[in-house]
Amino acid sequence: MKMQKLSSMVTVAALCLMSFNVMAACAPQVQTKVTQAPYATLNAILTPARVTSFKNKLDAVANPATYNILRTEAVATANLIADGRVVITLPDGTVVVDTSKGSANTYANFQAKTINENHNTRVAILDTQIYDCGLGLETKTSTSTGDVEVYLAKRLGAYLDSAGTVRLSHK
Repeated sequence: MKMQKLSSMVTVAALCLMSFNVMAACAPQVQTKVTQAPYATLNAILTPARVTSFKNKLDAVANPATYNILRTEAVATANLIADGRVVITLPDGTVVVDTSKGSANTYANFQAKTINENHNTRVAILDTQIYDCGLGLETKTSTSTGDVEVYLAKRLGAYLDSAGTVRLSHK
């Protein structure tokens, strides 16, 4: 009986440790794949300085003027790559800016949550929020554009205390 209890305790401890270690890292293979095609190009564009700039601009959004500053940077970043697209979300997945939505990108539409559907279940965006490394990758057919897109997302801020996520993609 004591051996069975000890064995159970060791198993529970191992599971807790494994769970902690998984959350402390990235999703499997992300650190390797981010340095390889097709993600390396997106990663080179979303530099730490650019991510910090997005975070600061998102933190400052309080009216149409500050929203437009964020939108302008998103459009400029999307234009750095052929068929580029930038989506910026809050931590809960609310879309703040989606450069594929054109004139729908307004402060009023952001407030009304009508720029695009909530992105909290998108793999790249979800991974940036749940993994400590703040990085997510995905390749899939976009429900917004209908095209196969390659996505790279980075968290805007610290683990469990972020402003949201920026995701860069291309077709």
